[in-house]
Amino acid sequence: MLGLVYRAEMDVKLEGDVKIHNWNLPVPKPRANDIKIDWDNPQTAKMGLKYRLDDKNLLFLSAGWEDWSKFSQNTLALEGGALNPEIRLDRKFDDTWNAGIALAHHESGHATSIGFAYESSPVSDSDRTLDLPFDELYKLSFAYAWDGEKNLAFSLGSTLYLVGDASIDQTSQGVRTKGKFDTNYILFLGGTVRYMF
Repeated sequence: MLGLVYRAEMDVKLEGDVKIHNWNLPVPKPRANDIKIDWDNPQTAKMGLKYRLDDKNLLFLSAGWEDWSKFSQNTLALEGGALNPEIRLDRKFDDTWNAGIALAHHESGHATSIGFAYESSPVSDSDRTLDLPFDELYKLSFAYAWDGEKNLAFSLGSTLYLVGDASIDQTSQGVRTKGKFDTNYILFLGGTVRYMF
């Protein structure tokens, strides 16, 4: 079984109030308390394949692409008063790709699955910023399901995210920032109870 998913680009516009302290940008400090933030969420495309190895085992493969270069340009506008500065940030994002593989085994009321996935980083070390320190991502997932008495069924699952160290080496307003974050681990745990009636 082959599946394709496409999500179109989405334009996001946010408005709100802001308080400004220690203004150091190369434009005059605005006398406003309103802010507008505008960005485009990237379009994405993904393909998945499910292949039956035999009566008890299924193989899953996936591959995808995300148009993160579209997210590279961000606009920050402060409105009100005599000055209306608009700041455009170029984060120098690149498009990303991802791939994954999983195996599911089912036998006599029990099922197990294990999977691994990889996502590339949208930004290089020299262009990575402290506010969005994206890096490559590894995912390892495991799930176990079983049938209970009568019409009950249960499942438990977990996914471990291993996030890269997000090395940074950039100069902003004459100040150089160089270093890396500790490697981050994110663990998701979940479970379900299902009753058929």
